[in-house]
Amino acid sequence: MNFKLELPEGTILVDREELREVLQDIVKEAWVENSNEEIMTIREAAEYLKVSVPTVRKMIAEKEIPFFQRGQVIRLNRSDLQRWMRRSSG
Repeated sequence: MNFKLELPEGTILVDREELREVLQDIVKEAWVENSNEEIMTIREAAEYLKVSVPTVRKMIAEKEIPFFQRGQVIRLNRSDLQRWMRRSSG
């Protein structure tokens, strides 16, 4: 019995291990790119949460949301906010 397999032009065949390595590289690159966007200002956090800057400031003052402070500078971590939102919505 003969089989004929036709693949579209530009199709690349890889084995499972090669695919795993490529996907791991892609995930690493995405993590590095996103890690720079992980720390947010109050304004960025307000945009992310879709609320006003005064609302975020109030939530920080009342310690409702996770934040950290270095001197007078207040920053928020995106992954901390994501965890907070998951806990708050349940």
